[in-house]
Amino acid sequence: MIKIVEYKDEYAKELSEIILSNLYKINIKDHGKEIIDKVAKQFSEEEIKKNFSKRTKCLVALKDNEVVGTASIDKYKGDETNKKYIILTVFVKIQNHHQGIGRKLIENIEDIAKNIGCKELIIYASVYACEFYRKFGFDYLNSKKVQNEDKEYILIKTF
Repeated sequence: MIKIVEYKDEYAKELSEIILSNLYKINIKDHGKEIIDKVAKQFSEEEIKKNFSKRTKCLVALKDNEVVGTASIDKYKGDETNKKYIILTVFVKIQNHHQGIGRKLIENIEDIAKNIGCKELIIYASVYACEFYRKFGFDYLNSKKVQNEDKEYILIKTF
């Protein structure tokens, strides 16, 4: 059974391993080693402990009390309306992909977004993840599938 809980520092080590594994085994195919090496620095156990608790909400997925995934929501930088939020760091343990864990995390994030008055939810997605988010009603920024400088797509969902 999958249980979604709030982040605690005790999960940082496992989250670091899950995120780095995904970055170097999956995302590297779309982004290249140079970009992944730059991004990976943000996800050491120490960096996770320093930053995840500062986010509006960070969730952790547990399967039989084992950490198997994470997703966060935070205010969108530069938004003065307090109506735009961003989804950050959505990762599921590779061996647990396609088991509904990511879906459960995103559904929880969307519920949080609605409860805090979010009107626009934004995510920067890899090629690998775009269709996953589109299933939830996210669309490409300006309805155009264009990569940014980090080879990510920006997707938006309005409420």
